[in-house]
Amino acid sequence: MSEKKLTPDELRAKLDALPFWPDFREGDPDVDGLIPTCRVESWEKFLEAMRDPQHNRASSEWVYRGQRGGDWPLASTLGRKFDGGSIPADKRQQLLFQFELSMRGRGYDLSAFNGEEAEIEKWAIGQHNGLLTPLLDWTRSPFIALFFAFNTADDVENNPSRAVYCVNMSALRNALGDQTLFRDPMGHNNSRLVNQAGLFTMVPDDDDNFASYIINTLQEEGVVSAEPVTQTATVESPDSEESVVEYTVSDNLSDQLKQYIQKIHIPNFGRMGCLATLRKMNIHNGTLFPDAQGASLYCNDWLERILREEKAEREKAAERATRSTSAATTREVIEAAPDALGAVQAVLGEILGDEYSPEEKDDFATRLYERFQQDQSFEWHLADSKTAKVKTGQRRLAAAFGLSESLRDQVVAQLVQFYKATASGDAVS
Repeated sequence: MSEKKLTPDELRAKLDALPFWPDFREGDPDVDGLIPTCRVESWEKFLEAMRDPQHNRASSEWVYRGQRGGDWPLASTLGRKFDGGSIPADKRQQLLFQFELSMRGRGYDLSAFNGEEAEIEKWAIGQHNGLLTPLLDWTRSPFIALFFAFNTADDVENNPSRAVYCVNMSALRNALGDQTLFRDPMGHNNSRLVNQAGLFTMVPDDDDNFASYIINTLQEEGVVSAEPVTQTATVESPDSEESVVEYTVSDNLSDQLKQYIQKIHIPNFGRMGCLATLRKMNIHNGTLFPDAQGASLYCNDWLERILREEKAEREKAAERATRSTSAATTREVIEAAPDALGAVQAVLGEILGDEYSPEEKDDFATRLYERFQQDQSFEWHLADSKTAKVKTGQRRLAAAFGLSESLRDQVVAQLVQFYKATASGDAVS
């Protein structure tokens, strides 16, 4: 991928030029490299895309990686320290040796690992604890990948898309044979990896980033070709029942590569809705990070949601305040109503505005008025205890509708005022 840094407007222009799923094209060199790339209209459309049969065949095991930046390269934390993502072999081995030395007496006995898988086990422990490593995290769940793409807040203006990479692990193994790209650490000390349905990829020493390695190796092995490819198709002749052979030529490298690796851009909006939906699927910080840090992240997320909801409610309350009518105007609206129920509907229409549909507001009004008729008693408006019963009934029902506390306060105050006026003979009945 090019090292050129694009402006947000340039990024948006390149994203707008991409086809929508399920069509792919060669990615822009400045954003995607040669990876076959597409976009979806929203994170909801990404969920729909993952129902596609090609991603659900038992014979094709896909793995996924979500990244917050749509233009971030597919490079490991250690690879990002070097131009092009290629990690010098000596730096890689020296870093691992330094980690082994530094870990003595700190909880993990790295000397206990031996054999062919010793290196990956050591790197996996380092990855878990913040070490720069040549590993890339992947998950077998596209929805967990979507979570990692959207979990961190970001500036929508400067980052127009997030991305999920898709790799057909089965197809790559079949095409490249004994390539130890995909690693499943077997140690029992990485519960995060288990909960995230995770695994790692690690390219050989001195090779480029993962995507470049995959594409270059597929070309070197002759599995795909950037040269024109001759394809044959047998079709029936229009003049006879005999089959004829037609020849077509294609040089679409993207069509050849997309069965092995794909990149999907997802617009960077609707983050909280996306995370809320994934939370219902039990995908959140608390389940993906089953440790003290995960508990902390989960609680921080809870606080962020609470604060966002309260801020949104304050903004709605301020908007309602700007459109709220004076007492005189409210009285005019009530007096213009054909009957008491119509007056209740008018009050709710003034308070709720466009936040609820006309059908919902009419239903709320009918049920609130019916509840008032149940709770009222003889001269209820003259006794505080009887008035409190009416208020309580209206408030509980408004809460059952899902109205916020501030909305409940406004609805109950206005309606009880109207009910009292009616009982005193000072309003429509």
